[in-house]
Amino acid sequence: MKAISLMRQQWQSTEYNTRSPADSGVVLEWPLFLMTMECSVMKPLILSALLAGVLVAASCGSDSSASANVVARVNGKDITAAQLDKQVQLQLNGAEQPASPEELQDLKLQVLNRIINDQILLEQAAAANLSASDAEVDVKFNEFKSQYSEEKMQDLLKQQKMTVDDIRNELRKSITIDKLVNKEITSKISVTDAEIKQFYEKNRDKYNLPESYHIAHILVTPVADPDLHNGKNDDAKTPDEARQKAARLLKEVQSGRDFGVVAKESSEDPSSGPAGGDLNFQPLQAIENIDPRLAQAVQKMRVGETYPQVIETRFGFHILKLTEKEAGGQKDLSDPRVQSDARQTIFNRKDQTLKNAFSEAARNKATVVNYLAQRILETAGKAQ
Repeated sequence: MKAISLMRQQWQSTEYNTRSPADSGVVLEWPLFLMTMECSVMKPLILSALLAGVLVAASCGSDSSASANVVARVNGKDITAAQLDKQVQLQLNGAEQPASPEELQDLKLQVLNRIINDQILLEQAAAANLSASDAEVDVKFNEFKSQYSEEKMQDLLKQQKMTVDDIRNELRKSITIDKLVNKEITSKISVTDAEIKQFYEKNRDKYNLPESYHIAHILVTPVADPDLHNGKNDDAKTPDEARQKAARLLKEVQSGRDFGVVAKESSEDPSSGPAGGDLNFQPLQAIENIDPRLAQAVQKMRVGETYPQVIETRFGFHILKLTEKEAGGQKDLSDPRVQSDARQTIFNRKDQTLKNAFSEAARNKATVVNYLAQRILETAGKAQ
């Protein structure tokens, strides 16, 4: 599945999107324990469906003087070394090389700082009578669980030493903080037409785009993947079987079956399959980078046409469809996609700034003692 994951990343990096990575940031991140459960193969669907999140917040502890087991105290509530170590270990899982002592200390400080901030926000949410309902937690949990087979789900829980209740509890915290942020920040952000026009004039070059092709594909591979839930996607176990299956699916499409339906049923691309094989608009160079054979095929196709042959690449066997073609050149502000992109970029920038400010302001009101930081400073320069 590494090849498929690579292909998925390459497709996604070429979608119609003129924003720089810095423009798309949000402060409140995907829950740390979920980010690390799948390491580098986190499903895009999960990220888009559950974008708002929160790192695991500390549970209540005693208000006694700090012991070596206490790494921080937030408004009289302890964060223990065990709680911190669990979150740090989740981040370290799957690392190619062990962290150095200095890297480990730095990671601990970063994770602890985020735990502290999230605990403060959870307390603010409670003061505002904001919380997640069981129904809301059910929805998010089902979205998360749907990405895995039962076997894979159990393996992940065992690997991370977590239970279903642990996941539900963290999702509850995530939803709660999302409600607070939406109430205090997101719902109050506005973007004016004048701001959009000004942004466009300053970033015209970003909207001078090459010719692009809106394509869809059905992917068949000889690789078994228990995480795929399309029902008909795991019966080809060898390259010959995969090629034959792709040929059979191509005939189904050519005989009149809806391309999107066949993709949802049988495509082994876990990203585009559920979307009917849709890969969005792609410039020719991006398609060339994936595989020259795909680029050659798309240039020969008419809009609405499915390529008459199965295309073999290092990822497997593809059935390719061209749904739309767009000429290159400077995109005008009257283009709805340009307006939408500019508006979202401006919104994201405002959102990021306000969330940072909100988090810092909330921390200013809290009583926080970071014992871990104190101990690191006290031992600086001493022999370990």
